[in-house]
Amino acid sequence: MIETPIDGDASPLVRPYLVAHEQRERREALLLATLGVDAPGPYWIHGVEVAR
Repeated sequence: MIETPIDGDASPLVRPYLVAHEQRERREALLLATLGVDAPGPYWIHGVEVAR
């Protein structure tokens, strides 16, 4: 069995605390939207830029 080295540049590093922070911001914005408050952000949802 020949072992090939893993290409570190092929997969981006993800820091869990950044993902958690983004999810928290998104949840807060969605909660405020249900109350009729137009809160800023997030401007990117699922990789698609939304209106600013």
